Amino acid sequence: MIKSISKIFFQLQQSQQKTNNAFKCNLKGFVQQNYLDYIHQTIDFDQTLQDIFDDQKGQLEFKNYLKKEIFNNSDQLQINLECIYQQWDSQSKVQLKRVEVFRLIMLMYLGLLERDFSQGGFYLIDMVHIKCSNNYLSEQKLKCIQHYIKTFYLNQNAIRDQQLVFSKNSVNKEEFKKKLQENSNQTINFEFTQLKNEDHNNSTVVDFADENIGGLVLDTWNCAQEEIIMLIFPEAIACMIFIPKMKETEAILIENLKKYSNYTGYEQSFHSFPSLDLQESYNVLAIDAKPFYSENQFTEENIYRELLKCYAGFELSLKNQPNCDISTGRWGCGIFGGNIYLKTLIQFLSYAIAIKQVKQQNQKIIINCVNDQQLYKFGTQLKGLLEQQGTQLNLINLKESILFLQNRINEKMLQNDSTNIINQLFTILTKDIAQVQELSQNIKSNIINKEQIQNDFKIKNNNRENQQQKNLNKIIIGSTIALACSIVAYAYKTFSK
Repeated sequence: MIKSISKIFFQLQQSQQKTNNAFKCNLKGFVQQNYLDYIHQTIDFDQTLQDIFDDQKGQLEFKNYLKKEIFNNSDQLQINLECIYQQWDSQSKVQLKRVEVFRLIMLMYLGLLERDFSQGGFYLIDMVHIKCSNNYLSEQKLKCIQHYIKTFYLNQNAIRDQQLVFSKNSVNKEEFKKKLQENSNQTINFEFTQLKNEDHNNSTVVDFADENIGGLVLDTWNCAQEEIIMLIFPEAIACMIFIPKMKETEAILIENLKKYSNYTGYEQSFHSFPSLDLQESYNVLAIDAKPFYSENQFTEENIYRELLKCYAGFELSLKNQPNCDISTGRWGCGIFGGNIYLKTLIQFLSYAIAIKQVKQQNQKIIINCVNDQQLYKFGTQLKGLLEQQGTQLNLINLKESILFLQNRINEKMLQNDSTNIINQLFTILTKDIAQVQELSQNIKSNIINKEQIQNDFKIKNNNRENQQQKNLNKIIIGSTIALACSIVAYAYKTFSK
């Protein structure tokens, strides 16, 4: 038995190892003897590079820069790739100079990377699709990449040695459960705006990520929030080379990014144009929400999953970038079907727990509603009520508000009776600690009473069934005795004769 288990475990390890090896990228054509010549020819033959500079002199100087400064040592290219994977596997962290990230992006742009891993449109490491497609969205995506290439090249002397950091946080489920169960009057600062996540300077921008980080940024048809984040902060695209699919306990932070493009629109209406300001730096925090197409998002299990995911991200951001506000919004509320009120409260509660653990009080969490007037109204009303009460949003209030939604509410109720439910949420969120604790006890008592009624009903049913069984037993016993008496009487008469 032990041998069988060991064999299965070994096979699982081997399978995982194969997956990890398949995910790793290699230099395409690296076995060639004159590999640098191969790269330089690829640069010369790439027609899209000519679109980056209008004049022939600029094109020539840029290509020479690529050959002499970026791709001048083929052996070092392979060594650098291997070092990146080693760092990530051993430390869950990779630190790169901005010029090193540029080199990785150019490898992707020129189609010089390959790997034996396929995930549909996810984790594409070759930009050939958007370079060769003639559709409008591909053209806009390519413009973002070319804005980045040109801007980096023109500003290389000032920014080339600046450091970018890619890091992962993994949270233990049991340890987080203990943190969640602790009661505390930890308060948080928050703000609701009608802006977008990336509109705030000196902030950590939340990427409403897919578990496959980077999403479908390099395909030709998709351009939702994550894809846009990757396009306006294109250095983040390099993470697709070495960061595999996130687990439900993990979050990814990319620090010190520059915004190379601005944009309007969304999905098929996305339109990009160059950013003229490289002074500001941003961080991108990738946390993936769970999709709720038909599953109930108000269950304890599903709420816990989302709390854990947000906490993993917020803790990482507060530890690594303590002076940056967290700029988030309608996380998981688009095609994933998340409820805007539940998801907002989940983010607030996770942030409060993270603030308590990290002991960082100075920053705030920003909920960017963009065009969602309903959510913006909720936020501004909540802010106003708290100011009237002279109190702040705190951890206990948030726990009780989520407990209220978890035990009393479902999606249909929120649609049909949203005003009443929101007012009840306001009542919970603006009470002082003593009132909230009393309300908590009432909610728990109602749950206990509900369970007691169900138990009483079960007991009554059991008693009724037991009584019916006893009556049936009496009938059977009586019938058996009567039958036995008849047999005895018949036998007596027979033998008497």
